[in-house]
Amino acid sequence: MTGYGRKDVGDVGTRFTIEVRSLNNRYLDIQVKAPRGLVALESRVKKSVQERFSRGRFEVFISRNTGREQAGRLTIDEMLAAQYIGLLRGMKTRFELSGDVDLAAVAGFRDIITFTEDQEEGETVWQVLSEGLSQVLDDLDRMRSEEGAALVRDIRARLETIERIVHGIHAQAPITVEHARNRMTEALARLLNEQPDPVRLAQEIAILAERTDVTEELIRLGSHLGQFRSLLNDPGPGAVGRKLDFLLQEMGREVNTIASKAMDAQISLDVVNVKADLEKIREQVQNIE
Repeated sequence: MTGYGRKDVGDVGTRFTIEVRSLNNRYLDIQVKAPRGLVALESRVKKSVQERFSRGRFEVFISRNTGREQAGRLTIDEMLAAQYIGLLRGMKTRFELSGDVDLAAVAGFRDIITFTEDQEEGETVWQVLSEGLSQVLDDLDRMRSEEGAALVRDIRARLETIERIVHGIHAQAPITVEHARNRMTEALARLLNEQPDPVRLAQEIAILAERTDVTEELIRLGSHLGQFRSLLNDPGPGAVGRKLDFLLQEMGREVNTIASKAMDAQISLDVVNVKADLEKIREQVQNIE
């Protein structure tokens, strides 16, 4: 589900702006964009999001608005600098190049000089960021909850439509078997040009009835619909979205079996309508945790 939250945190000396937005995603995907000095805190930011959400793509943006220099120090990787200098001098000799390997050339390699934020400052910054991030996630969660309520209303309406169609199939199925019985009797009579053997006819009818009977599939489909509705009313602990997704897969299997077994145009049309609503519900469920 989609959501957005934003907040400015910190004091006059160092202030941060935290923005978080969530997009629809079947799985949990967290992207953090923060100043270079806060890279060490990215894992904590991701953990804060993981503790509250299980689905969606989350984009976290942290920017620093500071009125003073950041506490820390510049460090030089002397071993790496020595390797660069050696490589440059080797290239100069091997290829007979002109020019000197001087400070300007070496300073161009950005990974030689790095800025390291003081650990004490990092902990202090995290205290500020964690509180602000929690408030931003609260705002985002409220927005997602409002969208989720709208999704649930839409899903419930589609479930009612499916249940009405399934009730109609329940009523139509016995009639379908009886029509098939009459068609078979008439066909055999025409082929044999006489009254067909009642024993053989009964056997063929029994086989046909077994092949076209969708009672078990309808019972299982009804059970899945009831479980689905119960989860919507009382999600309970855990990721309810994945449970709903599983039930939709099972309902899809039952509907496909009904379509393959039923020898009736109306039932075939009903199945098409049910599958269309199930697909719409599936799209919605992808956004539910």
